[in-house]
Amino acid sequence: MKWLVWLLILVNIGLFGYFRLNAQQFPSAMPGHAPLHPEKMQLLTPEQLEALPRKVEPSTGEDAPLENEAAIEAACYEWGSFTADSVSRAREALARLGLASRARVVASQDAARYWVYIPPLNSRQEAQARSDALRALGIKETFVVQEPEWRYAISLGLFKDDALATRLADDLRARGVRDVVKRQRNKESARSNLVIENVPASVAEDIGRLKPDFPSSELKRIDCE
Repeated sequence: MKWLVWLLILVNIGLFGYFRLNAQQFPSAMPGHAPLHPEKMQLLTPEQLEALPRKVEPSTGEDAPLENEAAIEAACYEWGSFTADSVSRAREALARLGLASRARVVASQDAARYWVYIPPLNSRQEAQARSDALRALGIKETFVVQEPEWRYAISLGLFKDDALATRLADDLRARGVRDVVKRQRNKESARSNLVIENVPASVAEDIGRLKPDFPSSELKRIDCE
């Protein structure tokens, strides 16, 4: 039995030497990795976890916020109606807005319009002063016309319904506007409209500002073909 005891002792000594030598050749700490210090570790509270910076996942584009739709939205509009002369000027105005390639001329199907206005005055300054005086009376829809044939007239309204135009003219006379006139427009033949495609909302507002140059025209949004 003694030989067995000595054999076990020798085996233990051999194993101890083997593991000792192996530990020296292959240190437990991997190169480039700092050893851990358990004494410096601490558990975080829920509040501390919540305050930690969060990793932002890269966007796939599916849930990315859209750009301001009001700035990029585009639509189609119909603008008219125009005589042969005025449609040429209208197209030139659209060209200045960069819309020449998006506009096409179509035959107008509009019925007659009834225009309420003050006849042309002697100068732009006189027309503007008269327009300001009308606004002081509470008449807000006034335009100083720049169209050559009616330059310095003051447009007060354009109606499809004759009765509405008559009512406005009578109301203005009751307020002391004695030189107001109501007449029929768009009764000439061969009138045209302009259909303008892919127009941003901001550019449509620019077209609307051309009203003084084309007082008998209307700009309306339509379905795109």
